[in-house]
Amino acid sequence: MIIKKLIMHNFGVYSSTNVLEFASNKPVVLVGGMNGRGKTTILEAVLLSLYGSNSFAYTESKFNTYGQYLKSYVNKADGTLETFLEIEFSMDDSDKEVYNVRREWDGKGIRVHEKISVKKNGEESAFLTENWPMFVENILPSALSSFFFFDGEKIAELAVEETSEQMKESIKAMLGITVLDVLQSDVNKIIARLCKANEENQDLKKLEELRIKKENAEQALQAADADIENQKFELEQLQQELEQLNSEYSIKGGGILEQKNKLISQRAEYIASVSGCQEQLLDLVAAELPLALVSDFLVDIEREGKLAHEKKINTIAFERIKEAYGKFSYQSEEISKFISFMQAETESDATEETYSLSEMNLYQVEALNTRGISQSVEKASKLIAKRDTNQRKIDEIDNSLSVDIEDESLEKLFASIKEKEREIIEKQVAIENLQRERTSLHGNFLSAESEFSKFAEKTLATLETVDADKRTIKYANMAIEIIKLYRIRLQERKTDVLAQTMTECYKRLANKKNLVNQIKMDADTLDLHYIDSNGEEIAKKRLSAGEKQLMVISLLWALAICSKKKLPVIIDTPLSRLDSAHREALIKTYFPNASEQTIILSTDSEIDERYYSMMKDSVGDEYTLNYCDKTRTTTIKPGYFGWKGVLE
Repeated sequence: MIIKKLIMHNFGVYSSTNVLEFASNKPVVLVGGMNGRGKTTILEAVLLSLYGSNSFAYTESKFNTYGQYLKSYVNKADGTLETFLEIEFSMDDSDKEVYNVRREWDGKGIRVHEKISVKKNGEESAFLTENWPMFVENILPSALSSFFFFDGEKIAELAVEETSEQMKESIKAMLGITVLDVLQSDVNKIIARLCKANEENQDLKKLEELRIKKENAEQALQAADADIENQKFELEQLQQELEQLNSEYSIKGGGILEQKNKLISQRAEYIASVSGCQEQLLDLVAAELPLALVSDFLVDIEREGKLAHEKKINTIAFERIKEAYGKFSYQSEEISKFISFMQAETESDATEETYSLSEMNLYQVEALNTRGISQSVEKASKLIAKRDTNQRKIDEIDNSLSVDIEDESLEKLFASIKEKEREIIEKQVAIENLQRERTSLHGNFLSAESEFSKFAEKTLATLETVDADKRTIKYANMAIEIIKLYRIRLQERKTDVLAQTMTECYKRLANKKNLVNQIKMDADTLDLHYIDSNGEEIAKKRLSAGEKQLMVISLLWALAICSKKKLPVIIDTPLSRLDSAHREALIKTYFPNASEQTIILSTDSEIDERYYSMMKDSVGDEYTLNYCDKTRTTTIKPGYFGWKGVLE
């Protein structure tokens, strides 16, 4: 499917007739416009032209009726209040099948009546006009349209959520699983109708009762699962709100306020420690510590004291020897000479004593030089280091305590935090209760299913094959069992293919290619799981906001590929909230390969001159939306912000 032309007459901000024509064979179409100038209106015009009241743009809007929705888009500038949309597209490049769909209405009355007409190859087709909703569903089911026509802002929102139920239902539609649900529902209707027609058969009557019981149990289980999912989503929202409150509380000094008493207590301890260090230092200063300044002098005193002490000992010893020799009976000339020599030696040592140290004084000096002074210096160094460290801590605490804190504002925030924590606890308890109820409901469903299956097997085996109704009931029930098995196997096979395709798409786009090595999809829940190169699961919160958006885009790209439908892709505000690296990945890789026709609705800041130059080889048709403040209307001009000629 290739869109060839879109005409908007008095639609939204577009007054009179405005035409977008797509004639180029290059894959990318650029439509540029500032915010609020009508880019999203173009996306909604395409959806409305194709789907009418089935457009997701309408179903997701705030309007209660389709008529109100149509009336809201009537541009009143020319006074006619008449509006129409016209879209022309071909099924392929050959132009063998060209369709033209025109919807027109006016805003003159209270009620709005829409008129639709469809042409094929230029000729009016009554059949297509009457059956267009059915026909377009075969080309592109409305449930899948959001995979091909999407808003970048919506992708940013989807990126922060788990796989939503709406997205899961759309995935099932793309995988063809919803067809099985419809088939099973139709078969059940046939069984119910035939069982009602054969009410006299008690076995069939009971079988129908058991079937209804099983379906009720299944619906109750599905409702419980949906309720649990909603509660989990609400819990996640509460946790995010709590995180924001805690962040705000911390920024405003809440942490300091909570620690205030503790900090004051610590400050008192540090002050006492500093004071103790000072007292001990004073004790050292009052003792031997100052002698460290004259340590060399003390060494000299010790050396002189030892010499004087030695001389004194020698003098006393000589006097004793001389006295003993006088009493000795044997006199010898040699000994007398030795005595004279010793006396001369003793008298010749005329060193003058400066300090006259006593033995106690000499011992004290030796003790100081050996260990006393060094120990005092070491102890003083440790005390000074401890004192300075504690003083720095005191200064840090003083700085913290000096922060200007709005106690009243923080008290309100603190109350909000406690209230939010209470809500989270209540929500967690509610989820636990629901999960317990779900376990009970699951048991009821398994029991009802088992009871139905056993009775059905027994009953169907005894049905007369000659009775057409009973034969139909028998094989219809067999078909339901086959559908169940087929759904499981189909979903497993297709989710594997989808996950593998998504992995390939993500690796082509991602900047950190080694972060996620493989993407897996749970075949039952359709939840996505991200696996690293070691085979371990990566928590979604570890991905950056840009990477999460790439994940969503990869999913949309993979779904488009797996649908095997050659359809145009329209992207509104495509680069919302992406950083430069991720923008380049989309511009170089995704846009040229997303489809045979990719229509990009962008601002000049999203796709600027730099990004435009990167992708210009893939760009064919270009338009700019010019807004007039005076008339409050938009007109369409060729060229993308006038850059093509400049860059060339």
